[in-house]
Amino acid sequence: MEELIGFVTGNKNRQKLLALLGSKHQLDAGKLAKNMHIARPSVERIVEELIEKELIVQESDMYMLTELGESLERKVQSI
Repeated sequence: MEELIGFVTGNKNRQKLLALLGSKHQLDAGKLAKNMHIARPSVERIVEELIEKELIVQESDMYMLTELGESLERKVQSI
């Protein structure tokens, strides 16, 4: 878990994306990009990293936190 916390907190956009999904529960890449004020290709790269770490999942065109992602997002928020 400590390694994942470092992975997320080491990049403000990863942290922001997890927080957004934590509060909104599910968003598509376009809405994530708009809310984060960054380009969609950047969001897609971050999403790929977070899917690889099993922190988020994709259903259709929507992204949402996994149980691990929810737990990690709460820990990062409390730091």
